[in-house]
Amino acid sequence: VDSLRATEHGLHFVIRMDQGFSPGIFLDQRENRRRLRSIAAGKDVLNCFAYTCAFSVAAAAGGGKTTSVDLSKAYLDWGRENFRANKLNPDEHDFIYGDVFDWLKRFAKRGRQWDIVLLDPPSFGTTKKGKVFRAGKDYFELVRLAVKLVRPGGTLFCSTNLRSISAEQFV
Repeated sequence: VDSLRATEHGLHFVIRMDQGFSPGIFLDQRENRRRLRSIAAGKDVLNCFAYTCAFSVAAAAGGGKTTSVDLSKAYLDWGRENFRANKLNPDEHDFIYGDVFDWLKRFAKRGRQWDIVLLDPPSFGTTKKGKVFRAGKDYFELVRLAVKLVRPGGTLFCSTNLRSISAEQFV
């Protein structure tokens, strides 16, 4: 079996068991996806580090317009597949390939803003240019860039799975 479908709160996600520890969806975020879906109607949503676009699917299913940014074209294609699995047209949403930090700067220069900006980065990652991201060290800079893109009255959603940082430190 190359892939199978998981169902979460009525949404369908393509799961690939041959992808190691990352089969396509992170279960620890399922309640956050449910909440996002409930508040997304009519909202513009920016999903940074989109991976397979599970947050984007939830927002789109709730009536939001999404922009998904990820460093992997393959994951963004997988995200489009997740949209189609839910009878959502991926062509009505934006999928942007590239480094999130670079895109956040570009968006700010263009004056672009969203109602909801999602930050759920990996705890560690490396770009194709060799730039290293460490959540414990670089999250503050990520928030500093992202907060400029949140419309007045909007929401900046921040999450991390980094075990070495306590909830109090993260807040």
